[in-house]
Amino acid sequence: MLEALTVLAPMFVIFAIGFIGGYSSKFQQGAKGLNDFVFSIALPCFIYISIATTDLPGSFPWQVWIVALLFPGIFAVAVYYVTRWLSTTHRRLAAPLSLSASYGNVGYFGIPMTIALLGTQAAVPAAIIHLLHNLVFLVGYPVLCGDTANSAQVARGSAVQRIGQEILSRAILNPVTISTILGIVVVGFNIPVPELVTDSLELLAATAIPLALFSVGIAMHPALASIRSGGLSLGMVLSGIGLKNIIFPLASFVLAWVLPHGMGADWFNTLILMAAMPMSTSGYILSARYDESGDLAAGVLAGTTILSILTVPVLAAVLL
Repeated sequence: MLEALTVLAPMFVIFAIGFIGGYSSKFQQGAKGLNDFVFSIALPCFIYISIATTDLPGSFPWQVWIVALLFPGIFAVAVYYVTRWLSTTHRRLAAPLSLSASYGNVGYFGIPMTIALLGTQAAVPAAIIHLLHNLVFLVGYPVLCGDTANSAQVARGSAVQRIGQEILSRAILNPVTISTILGIVVVGFNIPVPELVTDSLELLAATAIPLALFSVGIAMHPALASIRSGGLSLGMVLSGIGLKNIIFPLASFVLAWVLPHGMGADWFNTLILMAAMPMSTSGYILSARYDESGDLAAGVLAGTTILSILTVPVLAAVLL
């Protein structure tokens, strides 16, 4: 565990610095621009460089589709219906709880931490798992909630058209997806890239980890503000934290373990570390938009992020 803490401690320190910086109105006002830069430029450069400078995995195990794509969706649906069955008074919170309990921060937290712990050989697995995991929620949640806010044309279209539009805009044309494909193509076909281009991308990539963690620290403030606003069920918040930080990664571990082996240590360890990530900030944004209130998601986001300071190093120590 000490080795894992040594690797991850600087990341959590940067997260703490971001939280402290979030008390400044200047950082709060610039948070959206910072997030846009990280998501559209820094993180894609980081993924591309990580992939382009390593060897591609020999295979894409079929188990990854089950653990990273099917299981999160099944887990979320199970949490939704169990919540509605157990608590009639909190039925309106079933959807945000299911989202909060299963949608992990596999981008800003997951990719940097996984590569830091496992090395660049985990870059391709991390990028692909990130894509599959996000596909479940960034596409599934708006579709299930009946997203009509973005486009009247989509709203009038069939369910198939809407799903296709979501997949195209949120998954295929995603900067992270594009950078992943570019990296795989460059290394797979051994395409020569000018040193000037590579050096420039490496400089941008170097900003991804600190800026991503700094932005997550800033994001804690609106989350905590939602908690302080009152009206939250403490039991529901604690349930979301326990489900996301403990039950979901343990269930992912058991599922990956009982499936026929053959995926290899890099894929297995990356799958489990990604599952252990705290709730995604994108989950809070989705809940604030599509639910009556994003307060529950905000509470779970803050709690899981803080608790991950302990749970992620412990799990990393078990795996490594």
